[in-house]
Amino acid sequence: MTDTDEATARRTTAGTGEAYWFFDSLMVIRAAQPGQPVIIEATVAPGGGAPLHVHADLDDSFYLVSGRLAMRCGGAAFAVSPGDYVALPRGVPHTFRVVGDEPAVMLQVHADDSFLRFIRAVGQPAPSRTLPPGLVLATDMDAALEVAASTGQPVIGPPMSEEEAAALTVGSPA
Repeated sequence: MTDTDEATARRTTAGTGEAYWFFDSLMVIRAAQPGQPVIIEATVAPGGGAPLHVHADLDDSFYLVSGRLAMRCGGAAFAVSPGDYVALPRGVPHTFRVVGDEPAVMLQVHADDSFLRFIRAVGQPAPSRTLPPGLVLATDMDAALEVAASTGQPVIGPPMSEEEAAALTVGSPA
């Protein structure tokens, strides 16, 4: 490193970062600097999750901080417990559902900002660092699905059912 190179540490302290209510979740942008991975702290309500969707150009990965998930990616289906790291390859359809009575908190890691652009386009700035009071969108559902497709994560099927999630998590650590 030369005297003209400037390296700057970046951090987002607890309670800071852009926050959005996005469907039934609180999404806090922890890092989104150009040329670096996008880190999103997602808090998803019990019973919440994502419909079956696919990322055309984005490998989707996350570290589960707390809560429990049932996950399906392509032909694989499994339970996710706190401390687990999950990597979902681009082009493979996936869905998940939060199981149990507590929200799931995960740190999502993405190489580009396509999912972040989706959050900003259809989410609403969160007035508090809490889960939203139900389903919250800045637009109607049809428009939200169009934005999902235009930002590279089209929805291709329904969310995971409660029954499928329960079957996947039977006997997994609570």
